[in-house]
Amino acid sequence: MTISEKPLGENQVPAKDENLAQKLQLQLTEKMMGTFDWVLSDRKAYYSKHPDKVPATSSISVIIDSYANKNMVVSGGMNMIPGPWGMVAIIPEIAILIRNQLAMIYDIGVAYGKSNVLNKELLAGVFLSAMGVSAGGLLVMHSGKVLVKRVALRVFQKVIIILAGDVTQKVIKSMIAKWFPIFGPAAMGVWANYSTRQIGKKAAEILAKPIEVTEEESDDESIIANAGSTRSPATVEVAPNFMTLKIKALINLMKVDKKIKPQERGYIESLIENSDLDAETKIELANQMDVEARSHVDFALFAKDPDEMIGLLMDLIGLAKRDGEFHFAEKIYIKQAGKLMGLSEGDINDAMAAEPGDA
Repeated sequence: MTISEKPLGENQVPAKDENLAQKLQLQLTEKMMGTFDWVLSDRKAYYSKHPDKVPATSSISVIIDSYANKNMVVSGGMNMIPGPWGMVAIIPEIAILIRNQLAMIYDIGVAYGKSNVLNKELLAGVFLSAMGVSAGGLLVMHSGKVLVKRVALRVFQKVIIILAGDVTQKVIKSMIAKWFPIFGPAAMGVWANYSTRQIGKKAAEILAKPIEVTEEESDDESIIANAGSTRSPATVEVAPNFMTLKIKALINLMKVDKKIKPQERGYIESLIENSDLDAETKIELANQMDVEARSHVDFALFAKDPDEMIGLLMDLIGLAKRDGEFHFAEKIYIKQAGKLMGLSEGDINDAMAAEPGDA
């Protein structure tokens, strides 16, 4: 195998991806304007008409399950168009997923008896926090309490732009688009189900705390100056190299049925060749394909990054089906990896059941 370096550096983003991200962010922002007010109005009206439906804290897990499954169904009905630019066509469906996730946050707040403090700033702050990014100054944790800062409409519209941008970056990062031609709705279904559950868990964690809302509405944009910021440089430096771990997992999978097929080997060689890994690591991984022993892969690391986790799951399934035969040993390996990453057995089985061409 020939090892060569890609012209793009590790931190460079292809222009086509930048253009795609801008297009996605613009369309998603337009779809989300008014969503927060709609959710607040809709859920408040629902509980006003059906006071007997007000959930208890014991129902929170049921609420999360319900919305996760609902979003999986929504994803299953998406009209997939192959290729990265096909993502633009499903922006309306992604907006529906977000709307359902915001409704779930509201319902969890009701279950905790927080109806009187549920506002758009709290919903946005919880949503951003659940996605693993800063909520800026919308939510301030102090002495076990959560202070929610109300902001002017102009400022909140910028919050929506930030939120849409972060969702867009996660979609591009996880490369959901690359699964369209093979898994289509199945990939989106797993992603939607898992991300909704993670948002629900974070919402329950935040909304369980005492919450106070500021009386005055701020017009100061500095409140959201850091909203949507990514991890600090120190955190990025110690972050695991997911590409190396992914390739090791794929090599392990290739070996489990004791038959290394040309299609499988060729795919992994291409993945190594076109990665941004250094030459030494590429050579090490290439040599690993000819070693009988398997490499150790800490799948628990993927549980901390849903985008990388779902990406690995779909890559494993794609490799296993590449030769036209889904071997029992490959299924066992994928199930074990999925469970170690925190995925439910149902999500794993649904993903494995998808056939190429489902899109």
